[in-house]
Amino acid sequence: MIAVWGAGRVGLRVSPLNSFNDMRDSDPIGLFTWLAKRLNDYSLAYLHVMRGDFANQQHGDVLIPIREQYEGILIANMGYTPEEASAAIGAGMVDAVAFGTLFLANPDLPTRIRRGGPYNTPDPSTFYTPGAKGYNDYPFLPA
Repeated sequence: MIAVWGAGRVGLRVSPLNSFNDMRDSDPIGLFTWLAKRLNDYSLAYLHVMRGDFANQQHGDVLIPIREQYEGILIANMGYTPEEASAAIGAGMVDAVAFGTLFLANPDLPTRIRRGGPYNTPDPSTFYTPGAKGYNDYPFLPA
């Protein structure tokens, strides 16, 4: 991809702790710390790291060791509150935070963050299901 699009237009998303479909590594922190260091050779646009496991089977802090090795733009996601995201960015732990389910449940998330909430609660039972329910039926804040 870099050969076609150029390194500055290619990013990589990794899920070191994700055990979806029984995917596991005996040393995910070691593996992804090694990978983060190697990725410095490619001048990627960013490295996007999921910090946890949806199935809650694997645990560990992957961001600190990855941040220690990766010299480029680091984006994290998975379960951040706006306050936690701001603190992580302010501390230099990450350069940005991506919101997934919080944005799904709050189509006006930037406005809600500016106002300090309130936030709609995501409904995981509607994720990846057909129809509009859970995708475009969450309420917006009143104007």
